[in-house]
Amino acid sequence: MKKVLAALLSMMMLLSLAACGNGGGAASSAAVSSGSSASASASASAEDSTAVTGDPSAANAFVIWAWNADFTTIQEKVLPKYLSQADMDRIVFVNVGNSDIYQDKIDAILADPGNELYPDIMLLEVGYVQKYVQSGLLKNVADLGITADDMSDMYDYNLNLGSDAASGDTYALFWQATPGCWQIRADLAQQYLGTTDPAALQEMFSTWDKVVKVSAQVNVASGGKVKLLSGTDDLKYVFCNGARSQAWYDDKDNIVVDDAIKDYLELSKQLKGLTFDTLMWKPDWAALKDGDGVNTEACIAFTGSPWYSYWCLTDTWTDNTVLIQGPQAFYWGGTGLAATAECSDTQLARDILYYVTCNADSMVEINTANGDYVNNAKAISYIQEHGSGTSSTFKCYNDQDIVGFFADKCNGIHVLAVGEDQVICEQLLPTAVSEYASGSVDLDTAVSNFKSAIHDRYSYLNVD
Repeated sequence: MKKVLAALLSMMMLLSLAACGNGGGAASSAAVSSGSSASASASASAEDSTAVTGDPSAANAFVIWAWNADFTTIQEKVLPKYLSQADMDRIVFVNVGNSDIYQDKIDAILADPGNELYPDIMLLEVGYVQKYVQSGLLKNVADLGITADDMSDMYDYNLNLGSDAASGDTYALFWQATPGCWQIRADLAQQYLGTTDPAALQEMFSTWDKVVKVSAQVNVASGGKVKLLSGTDDLKYVFCNGARSQAWYDDKDNIVVDDAIKDYLELSKQLKGLTFDTLMWKPDWAALKDGDGVNTEACIAFTGSPWYSYWCLTDTWTDNTVLIQGPQAFYWGGTGLAATAECSDTQLARDILYYVTCNADSMVEINTANGDYVNNAKAISYIQEHGSGTSSTFKCYNDQDIVGFFADKCNGIHVLAVGEDQVICEQLLPTAVSEYASGSVDLDTAVSNFKSAIHDRYSYLNVD
């Protein structure tokens, strides 16, 4: 209840601010709809990138919210084969254009059901999907007419991410499957590890002790010019999205730091000096993908998932990548769809969710349209047998079968998601890791400071 009240309070404050800034009501909607036209102002913020496609003022408008254009490809290339033209014409697509502000924008509009841009369907990232699953603001997919049989080919971990663990009810469905992997650069692996064989590499990285040992060997052999990993930040999803046995807080809202997170802190200290100590998505991290290990620094391994392998590795890695599981099953990323409690047309919502997340034929077409590794075992089996039509040019070393590699990697993924996952894992945990790995505090202090940071961000969670 404390979390729900805090969320509602946040929504009310955001709505109040929006009303003050835009005149409220219809003026607020107009400001959102105007999108980039407001960016001419010298004081324009990131929020001004919001763009709206379609006519939200139409009496039968059906509004879908997202933070990027990933859904647009599905809307343009797949859904027209399954929906009537009349229904396609009704769709209004709101693209916030920035994932960092998406929750703020969507929370404000959810607090204003009379707004013409109130979502009928909204897209949700895995890191915060449970916030909305638990909010009471979504419609149970069973109430849309989506059955257990419709969802039978989905991977269990994704179903868990979109479901209320207490009731078993499902509120969000995913079209992507995102099992984690390690991507090994074959040329550097041959030079420093002596093999490019996937089974041999998996054995080398089958435990964290072995990861530390290999990291030290590579560092010495290259004179520090090549490292196994760019930074221990690359491992945060392995521990947050797979290794933990306890969520970030218990049923009494007491903050819990799982032993696996303490292991991550210890591992980061052991790897101090054996990585380039980069943070993910920073320029120095990205540059390490293309280093030659002689004139420029390079690293052998990056953690990833299907979307990362297909779209985020550089040309240096094409025909030069070996995929392995590493020490721990995990997931990284994924986008869910959910119909809101105030959805204006549950039949259209059902049809969209069904063809984007349940139907094997349409999900094969999604793979062809945008390269997503889809959340449907039947579709994946078809793609394995008949090949993927994806436009991605990425290939693994020695023609390793990418789809075949990932086919069983969704099995055994352990989900402990809560609505605060994204902020805790991506913003708060790296600070704790850096603090402890540097030696400035002991483990107990690092854990205590981490708990305090969580409480400071989410005051309804208790520090014991």
